[in-house]
Amino acid sequence: MNLDIDIGNTRIKWRVVDGSDVLVRGSQLTESVRQDSPLEIGALKSIDRVRVSCVAEQAIVKKLQSQCHTQFGVWPELAEVSQRAAAVVCGYQNYSQLGIDRWLALVAAYNKYSSSVIVIDAGSAVTIDIVEAGGVHCGGYIVPGLSLMHQALWQGTTQVKVESAKLLEIDSPGKTTQEAVDKGCLISLVGMIESLVARHQSRLVITGGDAEQLCSALDMDAELCPDLVLEGLTLEGIFLRSTVG
Repeated sequence: MNLDIDIGNTRIKWRVVDGSDVLVRGSQLTESVRQDSPLEIGALKSIDRVRVSCVAEQAIVKKLQSQCHTQFGVWPELAEVSQRAAAVVCGYQNYSQLGIDRWLALVAAYNKYSSSVIVIDAGSAVTIDIVEAGGVHCGGYIVPGLSLMHQALWQGTTQVKVESAKLLEIDSPGKTTQEAVDKGCLISLVGMIESLVARHQSRLVITGGDAEQLCSALDMDAELCPDLVLEGLTLEGIFLRSTVG
C-alpha cells in the first residue's frame, strides 16, 4: 500500500492506495503541521511507499519525513518537475520554476483524458495550464484565488469587510455589499476561464479547494477532479527524489 500526500499552502490532502483502489483518505490544515501536530493518518501500520508533493516550505516535508520513518519505517519520496513525464513535455523555459502541484495536475489530466486540456487548480491562487493534443504543455496563467481577492478588498478598503459565500449564482448582481463582493470575485474568474476555453477549445478540468464553487458557476461542461495532484503522484515517469536522512 502507498501513502500519497499533497502539501498545499492551506491544506494537506492524503490518501492510501492499493493499486487503483483508494482505501482511506483525509485532510487537515497545513498550519497544524507547522505547529508540530502530526499528519492525522490514524493507526495505519503497513505502508510500503510514501510519495509527496509539496508547495509549502521544506520544513513541513522534514516533519512528515520523521513521522513516516518512525511510523512506517519508510522514507518519503518527494516529487519534482522534470522536462517531460508520462507523455507530457513541460512548456516552461526553465522547467524547475513550475510548481510541482501544477505539473502533477496537468500531467494527470492529460493522461486521464488523452486529449487537449485546460487544467484549473483553484486554491489560494488560481493556476491555469494549457496542454495541447500530443502532450505539449503551452504554459499557463496565475491569478489570485477567491480568498485572496476578498483579502485584497478587506485590506484596501474601510467599508468592505465581508466573508465569502459558497455556490453562488452569478446571473444577477449582488443586492448587498457581501453579495456584490462574492459575485464580483467569482464572475471575474468565470469570465477568464470561459474566454480561455473558447480560445483553446479544450476539455476543462478543475481541481483545488474552490473547484466545486467554480464548476457550479460556469455555463459549460467541466470535469471536477478533486484528487488530481494525488493522481499525478501515481503516474509512471514522474520524478521522485528520495528524502533518506
